Parts: sequence; C-alpha cells; structure tokens
Amino acid sequence: MPTARRSAAFDPISPDIDLDVLVQQTPNFEYVTRISCDVIETQGLDTFEKLVLLHVLIGGKPLVVEGFHKRLDEWTFTSAWLQDNHGKKYENARNLSKQTNLTVSIGHYLSNMNKLTNQWNRHNYRDRDRQRLYLKDIDCPEVWHDKLREVVPPSIFYLNDSTGDVGGPGAVDEPNPHAPGLRKSRGVARAGDLMSCLPPAMRAENLMCYIGHEGTYTPAHREMCASLGQNLMVETSGTLDPDGKPTKPGSSIWFMTESKDRHLVSEYWLSTLGHDIEVEAHFAQINAWKSAPFTTYIVEQKLGDFILIPPLAPHQVWNRGTRTMKVAWNRTTVETLELALDEALPRARMVGRDEQYKNKAIIYFSLVRYSELLRHFERQKGPVSNHQHTPDLKYSPKIRQLQKDFRRLFSLYTRLLLAEVLPHNPRDDKKIQYLPFDGNITCSFCRCNIFNRFLTCTTCIIPLENGEEDTYDICLECYAMGRSCKCISGYKWVEQFKWQELTDKHERWRQQIVAFEGGLTDKSALPLHMEQQYMRKKSLAAVCQEQLRLRPWTDPKKPPTEPKLKKDADESLVNADGTVTVKKRKPQVCEKGHIKNHVSNYFEPAWKLSPCKCGRAYSYGNLFRAYDTMPLTVMEDPDWQCPHCLRICSCGKCRKVAGMKPFEPTGTVLGYDTRRVADPRSTESLVDFKQSNFEWVKKAGDDREDSRRLSRRLDEAEAAKSQGVALDDDHYVNEGEDTIVTHGDDENESPTVQTYENNIPIDPLLGGLPSNGTQTVRRNPAFDDTFQDGENQEAPHLFVAPSAVMLDQRHLGGGFTTDENGIVFQYPDPTDPDPTVPQYAPSQVEQRSQPAKASDQSKKRKRSDTREVQTDMLDPNQANEQYHKAQVKRTLADARRNDRYIIAEAAMSGKSLSVKLAVDKNKLAHILNQTPAQTTTTRPIKTNVILQSDYPSPSNKVKPPNNPLKRARVERDDEFSTRKNKRRKSEKEGQDLTKKPSKFMAISSGSEAEEDINSDNGGYAQDRVTKPRQLPAYLARKNDVGDNEIPKELTSEPRPSRRKSTPHHSSKESEEPDVALAEANRRAKLRALHWNHGDSSEGESEPETTPASKPLDDPQLQNGTSSIPLKSKASVTPGRVPISIFSKGKKIRVASSKGSEKPHMANGKTARHSLGV
Repeated sequence: MPTARRSAAFDPISPDIDLDVLVQQTPNFEYVTRISCDVIETQGLDTFEKLVLLHVLIGGKPLVVEGFHKRLDEWTFTSAWLQDNHGKKYENARNLSKQTNLTVSIGHYLSNMNKLTNQWNRHNYRDRDRQRLYLKDIDCPEVWHDKLREVVPPSIFYLNDSTGDVGGPGAVDEPNPHAPGLRKSRGVARAGDLMSCLPPAMRAENLMCYIGHEGTYTPAHREMCASLGQNLMVETSGTLDPDGKPTKPGSSIWFMTESKDRHLVSEYWLSTLGHDIEVEAHFAQINAWKSAPFTTYIVEQKLGDFILIPPLAPHQVWNRGTRTMKVAWNRTTVETLELALDEALPRARMVGRDEQYKNKAIIYFSLVRYSELLRHFERQKGPVSNHQHTPDLKYSPKIRQLQKDFRRLFSLYTRLLLAEVLPHNPRDDKKIQYLPFDGNITCSFCRCNIFNRFLTCTTCIIPLENGEEDTYDICLECYAMGRSCKCISGYKWVEQFKWQELTDKHERWRQQIVAFEGGLTDKSALPLHMEQQYMRKKSLAAVCQEQLRLRPWTDPKKPPTEPKLKKDADESLVNADGTVTVKKRKPQVCEKGHIKNHVSNYFEPAWKLSPCKCGRAYSYGNLFRAYDTMPLTVMEDPDWQCPHCLRICSCGKCRKVAGMKPFEPTGTVLGYDTRRVADPRSTESLVDFKQSNFEWVKKAGDDREDSRRLSRRLDEAEAAKSQGVALDDDHYVNEGEDTIVTHGDDENESPTVQTYENNIPIDPLLGGLPSNGTQTVRRNPAFDDTFQDGENQEAPHLFVAPSAVMLDQRHLGGGFTTDENGIVFQYPDPTDPDPTVPQYAPSQVEQRSQPAKASDQSKKRKRSDTREVQTDMLDPNQANEQYHKAQVKRTLADARRNDRYIIAEAAMSGKSLSVKLAVDKNKLAHILNQTPAQTTTTRPIKTNVILQSDYPSPSNKVKPPNNPLKRARVERDDEFSTRKNKRRKSEKEGQDLTKKPSKFMAISSGSEAEEDINSDNGGYAQDRVTKPRQLPAYLARKNDVGDNEIPKELTSEPRPSRRKSTPHHSSKESEEPDVALAEANRRAKLRALHWNHGDSSEGESEPETTPASKPLDDPQLQNGTSSIPLKSKASVTPGRVPISIFSKGKKIRVASSKGSEKPHMANGKTARHSLGV
C-alpha cells in the first residue's frame, strides 16, 4: 500500500550520456576545479597544504588533482596483478539491485566484469532485475599501500603522523632502517591524520578499494564522522583488455556539493525527494540535481584523478565502462573533529550509524602526543651555543601551528569533561564501576563509540558461548533521549578512566598552554572547576542521574501493562417530572504520578512530560516534532519555559489566543526507524523517533515544494558564503605569500591566479570570491519568480538529456508519478486527486513547449543541436501524442519478443474477445485425460543472473570421482588408545592381544592421508592415480588463504562480547597461529586414532602367518627404494614397512580391493573418510 508521503525513485544513468552537453545546458552544474600534480612539486608542499586548507576544509569545495597515473607503477596497479596476487581472496560484492551481498573471489569477479558491463545498453539500462555487483570496501593490498606512499604527498596520505620536514626544526637523530648509522627525523609539526595518534589496535582501517563496472553506484552520502574524503583512480579499462577483447573505457561521474550548502541539501533531500541523506540509501536522479536550489559540482574521474571531498558535503558516484578501480581513505583533522562533535555524531546517533573513528578518543590521544612534542620542543630550547636549531624553533610556523591545534583540541577535551561531570557525592563515587579503557565499547542502541562514562543494565545480560557476557551498555546521549533497554531504569555507572586522572591531565595541559602563550590573558583557558561554575545548564551526566531517579524500573520478563485512564464524563440526572439535568463533573487525575498533557489533554506519566513553572506540561515527542527541541535541551535547562510562556504554542487551543505566534518547524523530520540496527533489547520510552513531523508542517501551512523551510536554508547558505574564506588568527598561522598556479579543464587555457584578502592564491575556477568579498549564488527557477539582470546570470535551460528522461511506460504506473520538474516518485502524491492513473515523464518536447518567462526569453542559451529547433515548433498536443505513441510502440515490441503481443495489445486498448475453437470429441477427451505434467509445456525461464558465487559451500562443492579404495593396517597405539579399561580386562583374563585379528582403515586413492603416506614412502604406491580430491573441512573453511581472508558474514564464530571486541586486522602475523594450531590439531587427531592388528570378527582378512617384519630403520626403507606389491585381501603378505608420519614406529601393511568389490570396515560400513581430517 502506498504511503502517505511520496519519495523519489531510483532512475539509472544511460551508458551513452554526454556529460559535457549536460553540464553546458544546466545552469546549476559546474565542473570541479582541477590542478596538476606537477604543480605541487614546482610550488611546494606548503603551498599545496594551504590550498587544501583554504579551498577544501574551510571553503568547503571539492578539488581534483590530476596526473597521478604518470607516477603510478604501470605493472602493479593493474587488474592482472590483482588477479594473480589476490585472485583467490573472497570478498562480499554488493548486489545493488537486490540490496544483498554475494560472496565471490576477486579473480572470479574480475574475469566476469566484461559480461556484467555488456549487459547494459541505452534500451535496457533501467531494468531493475539485472545485476549491479559492486566490489566495495575491500582491503587495499599492502603493495599498493607502499607504492602510493611514494607518490601521494605525505601530508595528505593515509595515517600521516607528522607534516614536518626531514631535518626541520625539532628534528632529532634516529636509527636509519635502510642503512647503518643515524638519520635526521622529521621536525616537530602537527599530524596530517589524527587517527595516527591512536594506538594501532584502536585505529580504524579505512584504506579501501572500490572495483565497479557500468551501472554500479554509491548513493548520496556524507563522509563518516565529518572526515576529509580522498579518492584516487588507480586503474580503468581502455578499449582492449590484456587478452585483446574489446572493453569500454572506464570512468566515474561524481555529483558533489559544497559544505556550506549541507543544510540546504539535507532539507531538499527530506522535503522534496522524501529521503534522508544520513541513511545513504538513495541515488538521486539527474532531474533532481537539475531542480535543486544549490550548485552541483560535476567530476568525471578518469585514470590518475585524485579527488578531495569536503567534510559533510553530500555527494554520489556513478561508475561507467568495463572497469574502474579506486583507492580511497579518510583523514581526521582538528577541523573535522569540531564538525563531528557539533553535527556528524548527533546525526549519526539519530539514525544508528556505526562510529568507527572513535572521535572522542582521538581528541584525548592527540593531546597526549602533542603534549609530548611540545615538551620535546621546550627541552631543545636553550642556549644558542648548545643547539643550532634554537632560532628556528622559536620562529617556526609549524611549531606555532602545532600550539594552536593543541589549544583547539584542549577546548574539545574540556567539552568532553564538562559533559561527564557528576554532582560531587562521595557515596556515588564508590558506586561507579571501573573498566579499563580499550576503545571497543560501543552503545547498544546507536553504536557510537563510548569514551569514558556510560550506563550499563544489571538485568539484561546475555551469556555467550565463549563464556563471556553480552551486556547492555547505553551512552549518556541516548539515555537522555529516552533510549534504553526495556528495564528503562536501574542502571549502573561505569567509567573507563579514573576521573582524577582525567582532571589532572586537564590541569597539566592547561598550564602548558598558558606557558607557551606567554602567561595568563583574557583568552586563557580556565581550570575545570571554574568552567563548571560558568555553565548555566546541567551537565549531561547530571541529567542522566536525575532521569535514573525519575524513570521507573520495569521488569522486561513481564508483559507491559497500560494504565487505565479515567475519562472525563458528565453526570446526567432525571428529575421527577421527567426532565434531564446534566451536571458537569470536574476532571479527575486517573492515577498517582500522572499529569495532563497540554497538547493532547490526556493524562500521562509525569516522567514522560516536561513540566513548566506555569503548570503546563508538554510531552517530549511534541517538543521534538512541533518545536525542534531535543529532550536534552529541555532537561539541561533549569529555567526552561514552555512554548505557551514563549507565546509560540501551536496547539489548537492556543492558536485562538490573541498575541500567540504559532511556531513553524524549521526542518523536515521523516522519522528514524533504528530497530534494524539497534540491539533487540532496546526501546524508546520518551520520544518515538519513527514518527515524522508532517502533521505539524501542514498545520503551519508550509507543506509545499517551494517551502519556507527551503528558503530559510537557502538564506543561511548565502550568508555563510558571503563571509568569505580567510584564516582565523586564533586558529591558523598565516605567513608567506606563496602562490600556486591552477588551470581549468581546457589544456590550452592560460593559467591565471587570483588571491584572497590574505594573499592566499586560489584559481578563479576554484570558485573563489570576487574582489569585493561576496559571492553571487544562483537560485533555482523553482524558488525565484524572476531572474535578476546581470552578466553572469543565465536563463534556465530547456534541454533534457536523454539519460535524464524518467522511467518509461513499462516502469511507470504501479505507484510511480512525476512532478513538473520530471522527478519520478515511487509513491503517489497524496495531493493528487487520482493517484492510480500513471503519469508519464515530460519529454524533451513537452518541456520545451512550456511557456517561458519574459526574463528567461531574453537570455536563452545557444543550441548546438539543430533537431531541437525543429521540435520546438511542434504543437504541445501533437508532441505529447508522438511521445505516447513511441512508448506504446516500444511496449508492444517487447511484448512481441516475449510472445505476449495479443495480450498486451488487448490490455492497452481495453478490448476483450471470446474465441470458440472446434475440437474433436475424441481429441478433447484425450487432452482432458492427460496429466498436467504432460499437457504443460515449460518455457525456459529467462534470468539476468550473470555472476554467481564461487565460494565453496555444501551446495556447490564438486563431488570427487569414485576412486579405488585402499586399506592400511597399523598396530594399535596403547598410549593414545581410548579402550584402556578393555585392555586391562583382557590382560586379567590372560588373552594375547598380539594375536587379535587386524582391522583395516580404508583410504581413498588420492586422499590427503594417502598423499602424506606416499610422500614419506618415496613413491611407495606405484599404482596411485592423481585425481581431484575434496578439501578437508578446515582447509575448505580457510580457502588456502587463512581465516582472516574469509568474510566475516561466513564465519560461524560465537557472538563476541561488545566489551571484548577487537578491531579486524589483516596482518600476516594473525594467520600463522591459526595455521599452526590447525596443523597441531590435525596431528593430534591422527595420533588419537585407534589402530589394531589382524582381521575383524566378520573375517575381512586372514590372520598373519608370516614372520615379523624387519626393523623400521632399514636403510632401504629410508632411501625409498623398497616397494611393496599390492595383493588381494585373501593373500596378504607382510612386507617391509616404510616410515610414515602416521605410523610413528608401528608396523603397516597395505592391501588393495579386489576387482570392483568395495572394502568395508569392521562394523560393516563403507570406509570413505580421510585420515587427514
């Protein structure tokens, strides 16, 4: 059933799209600025770092550095190298069509990329059943990592720990790993990636590879934790593959935005497209980008293009051609940490997005590292005669920048401590449980990483198979929002650092800041207790402690009981004369602890409402949806005033009050359903975040496309851009006037340079500000009535690219509708009077035939296609009729190919026809008597599945051929025998165990056991035939590459504890213990097998009558020259026993089966198991 709110559908991009024409004809499309990697060497790394800082981090615009393919190793960064060296490694390929994972080996995927690409053409690229397999988020090979380190600038490379120069200020002598002696280290400077400050076990390994074919994509998203994204195209397909087969050139199309438009983009996604960009589940249509009220930056990423993605800037990627191979990683800086704490982490917490970067821990460990560097700097300061670098240390801009970053990190650290401050109570301090910090504790609800204090439930504990316990841990932010387990209360405090340790480091670092700043000033950092005094609100920990007392504990094992509310009712009295008198009854409180909700006028538990001093109470759900107020905002404010006191109440009663200005929601809330990602024990007791605020938006009269919410976000974006891009003196060291030359997309274009107010050079194509410091933002025609006159202003285009035309008749209908901008929506619009009637996407002719505005007609673009001028003269009705006929013709053609032409033509024309066929009675009786299996003809089912998993599983294992079986006999190993009690009993009875009939163990020819025996015998079995064999269980699981190479989804390990979890590492050291342990277990199992002499009770073989065999140290056996003929079981003769890993000094006799007779074990069962298991 369609929902009440429509959402934009997925519409793929045509393989033959002309990107240049699309950008040229679309006013809000622009190409991203490009610079050459050769310019970095000529202008210097310092200038390049300043460009990245100004343009990407502060300016918030994307940047492309091209030309890296000239420096990459042409033999290493190829699909052939990857297939030869990592082809047997199994990864999870994402099936974008079905939103499932398919386990394939890298070699199998690379071999079938040509087939996956050739299935698409301009006629079927919208088919939803075809495979779109994207090999994404796979570990980057170590060889590629080492090669890229030599090519990419060090300051922006993965896990860079220092941006200082070799031998620069603060450098010391260190051992040279490549030659004997010492060498100069890098100078004291800040880290390029603060993730490197974490201990290695806590780091998130985000150096990933992405391999895709035509039609694969990445939905619109932001980079995790507001980090700086970096993506390098290392290999693409050309016109021919190495085998000489034709291929399609590979590239990727990027749709990007700038950081200052992030709130506008988010609101456009929510209100217009009906999707939440934080969920990362929607690939926006081209028409949606064209209708957007912000600038969209386009990049066609080709071989060697290195893209820098601004923090929090939404973007999406579409892959083209046979093959694209990219390497991507993210960097964390001080700027991204500030954005993460303010915006990224709260948004991720709402949707339950996993936090892998441990931002709060990065702040702490970065301060520890920077403090050591600054103390090292202080130790090097001294008399000039004692150290030659003292003048450089005093005036080095890198050291001064390190000090400024240290101050900014210290401010973030202060925020973390102030949020976890508890009211001083010695009793409460003793109740806090201490758990040493390991960086792996996450919230059970939102999955964010917990730095220090959190709450844990003492009731909801699940024992695991490995003996550990899966506890329910909740972060303080989630608990303040009303998220918890079903117990709701009764939690215990836990901390991972001693509070005194954290406060002592805070004071030590504060004094260090005061020292290098030259003493106390008005801007100096304050002690923690003084910072707490200046807080005018409760701390987060204090709010949680207060809510623990207010919220009741609920037994999760008992079913929830709803309170019986007493409804207000009037009392009717019948008088003596028959008249009825109605007596008003005063409303009564239903139960103790319940108060009335001001909006709903119902009684609810008091702990679920927020009371005001005026006596009114509002539920936290109403405050969140109707007034954009989070529960924590209300709880932490001791002087909170309700919306009625602020004269902004929007309930039905208060709207009629004079002087009341109802509040309008500033944003759209779709609802966040976190049940799929949160712990199953979780619940939401205060606010149901799955509910949207559409009803409140409708009451405000803002439920339209050109809403005031979008206009408000647009004004905010323009105000942010008008401030310009400059370096703040409090945060950055602005020194020098170096310039860097950039060029546009045209190679013949002369390079030009433009500088900002602080003389930092930015190319005009970088989107820099004009000389007056302001920037003109072009609005979309849907949000402005007219265009303003100006030279840089252009009229809206009237051209619709072929790839931008929405779904055709085959896909429309069934809930698909289009709006006036050509955007296809998946669910019907509730404002549509007849949503069941399918609406077709407007064609190019229809859009051009619409009347243009007077201001737009004077600024029409030049058309390069003459066919567009001819179609403009068509009548709108005639054009619509032609478009409809073309769609009908295409549908009938498809129906004819599927033998459904008559049915389709009749259904489209609304005709029905009854046909009578004359059939002979005898023939009719014969047909009716036939079974359905005889009369029904099965047609071959057409499938679009091209690539299937090659991972070995019980369903697709190849059965080994029926090999002849051999039997091996050895003496029983009394030391490892499991029948010692039986042996003692036999000894008491005086039986001779040496004369006991022997038992034979059947060995399959070509099995692992025979291979091991023959390897030690020096070719002892001459009649052995080498044939394919089935892998043992443990080898099949390891796939010859180690346990850590198997995808995590395929392992059947017990559920790990949340507190004991460790990050995944792909190092080779982790493989060796597993292989050694498996080999030791295998040998132990072989030694524990029971071996006996003689024949069984059923008489499979005759008892031994020959003399004893020669000693095992026979030189002929050791040299492997002796051979033992294989005879039938009726005439088995003892021979010289070769040395084997299975014998361990025991006698061995081997016999072969006679003819086709199958050998059996003593119990009568066919022996087919291998000794190597």
